Amino acid sequence: MSALAPPTSRDRLAARAVHALERGGDRLFGAHANPLRQLGALAVLLFWIALGSGAYIYIFYDTSAALAHASIEALSRDQPWLGGLIRSLHRYSADAFAAVTALHILREWALGRYAGFRWFSWVSGVPLLWLALGSGLVGYWLVADTRALFVATSIAEWAGWLPGFGAGLMRNFITEEAISDRLFSLLIFLHIGLALFVLLGLWIHLQRITHAVTQPQRQLAVSISLALLVLCAVWPALSTPPADFSELPLPVPIDWFYLGVFPLMYATSPGFAWGVVGLGSGLLLILPWTSRKPVPPPAVVELAHCNGCGRCFDDCPFGAIVLVARNDARRHAVQAVVEGDACASCGICVGACPSSTPFRSAQQLVTGIDLPAQPLSGFRERLQQALRAQPGAQVLFGCDEGADVSQLAGPGVVTLSLPCSGMLPPAFTEYALRAGASRVIVATCGEHGCAFRLGGRWTAERLQGLREPFLRRPSGTVQLIDAPRGEEPLLQRALQTGSATPSSPTSEAPHV
Repeated sequence: MSALAPPTSRDRLAARAVHALERGGDRLFGAHANPLRQLGALAVLLFWIALGSGAYIYIFYDTSAALAHASIEALSRDQPWLGGLIRSLHRYSADAFAAVTALHILREWALGRYAGFRWFSWVSGVPLLWLALGSGLVGYWLVADTRALFVATSIAEWAGWLPGFGAGLMRNFITEEAISDRLFSLLIFLHIGLALFVLLGLWIHLQRITHAVTQPQRQLAVSISLALLVLCAVWPALSTPPADFSELPLPVPIDWFYLGVFPLMYATSPGFAWGVVGLGSGLLLILPWTSRKPVPPPAVVELAHCNGCGRCFDDCPFGAIVLVARNDARRHAVQAVVEGDACASCGICVGACPSSTPFRSAQQLVTGIDLPAQPLSGFRERLQQALRAQPGAQVLFGCDEGADVSQLAGPGVVTLSLPCSGMLPPAFTEYALRAGASRVIVATCGEHGCAFRLGGRWTAERLQGLREPFLRRPSGTVQLIDAPRGEEPLLQRALQTGSATPSSPTSEAPHV
């Protein structure tokens, strides 16, 4: 690796723990249905389930103060196999959304995916936590049971600590005289409005992510949905008795996903609870700027070799490439331009460029787009030197974020690693075979394990002839293997036996 390249996620203890858990999930569920690799998409699915089930409940909900509790209870009493199930589904999908979102944040933090070009996605996700919390708290208030009274009183005490609010002002929302139809109309408006703001926030959150996967793999989505339905049938969500707003709330069951801050407040003080929540939010917001990892230079466009084909624009995982009108006299209408602050320096755009072919006769390989710290010309030169030293060797192309291929180098085995497997132009596999390699193996992190999201997917599609630039029929064996972090033994077996073992937890693409 170049000295300018940032440390990969293998340098973090937390990252190694996440990778170990994900490998266990791959063995248990299969790589394509591993929930640990699709937490973001799972959160979106659970949000849609909560939104859809909430819309059904709203049809039957009475916004009058006198009938709000009774209308919710009627769902379970009059529609036990539909209304009651959907009511429980709304509750449990909201809880699951909170839990999966927390896991998603922990995973991205552990893997170091919050700084540099990822800062926007990270920071834009923080307000979503507050919006989801607000919507959940108001949702509990709408039920008008004793737990709603606890929530209303706790919100009043918590918010009343802030300057400008005060206990006197907040008391207007919880006294018996203040409980009116107008208040419940306001609450339902807030509950729905905050949920819609979460939806808007999700759209903003994904603005720097192209080809965003917002739904998990079908088998996983069906399994999660069925698990929720079974939970709803076995353990239905029920209301507590109707609230009496003339009395103080009695002890009630706590939903720790949304109401957990209130026991903390009562155990300490409202100011302390605000301090914990505020400090946590502040740390999340500034976290991207606490990283000391060196930032590699972004990809650079060589205008003389750019024909404006747009493949780099289509394949960039983070929307860092735009097409603009050319500023030279060539006949092509557009050219690629890299937005440096959004560039991941992954090299996927290099692998997409039609000029990134090693068969070009120029001594210095110049491509339409390249990484200054790790130019493709140097990669071709290292490949040439290695095959001159070991003619007939197997060539293993790897990824800096996947299995460490450098551990497998030795007699008869040439290993070369790139920032992402997606940087490898398919023609390099044929070039290696013509230069004397007996066989070529391309190791990726898989479709769901790529640190740069799309590297494994694009590599597989290019080698299988499904995406340009695609590999034409090679003159020898080219094998594609999914080998994420920690799967060095899988590659070792492939080198020794000619294929990965069927019992491997990762998938192996057919010989190309």
